[in-house]
Amino acid sequence: MRTVPIHRSLHRVNTFMGGDREVVMCSALIAFISVFFGQSFSSFVLGIAFWLVVLTFARIINKSDPLMRKVFMSNLRFRQGYFPAHSHIMHKESMMTYRQNFKTGFKSSGFGYK
Repeated sequence: MRTVPIHRSLHRVNTFMGGDREVVMCSALIAFISVFFGQSFSSFVLGIAFWLVVLTFARIINKSDPLMRKVFMSNLRFRQGYFPAHSHIMHKESMMTYRQNFKTGFKSSGFGYK
């Protein structure tokens, strides 16, 4: 039986300093910009502290799941509202909600539904 070696380096997620590459580099850029434009000792301390806190959280998240950032961004993109289940479309609670939405929709558009 022929076996094909699959190298582990081809399937690893790109990381930088133990955290997600984009998160760590973006937080370093934000910290550098805050230090550069602040030009004071307090902005230097706050910039470095911000970067170290983000780096720590990025490492913790990367250790639990290296693809967590991509999953979270996908979740934000496809998030839907929660629609509670009713037995029928003409259920009295759903009809009251429909009427309320109908009233506010026309009031805000200037038709003055009463």
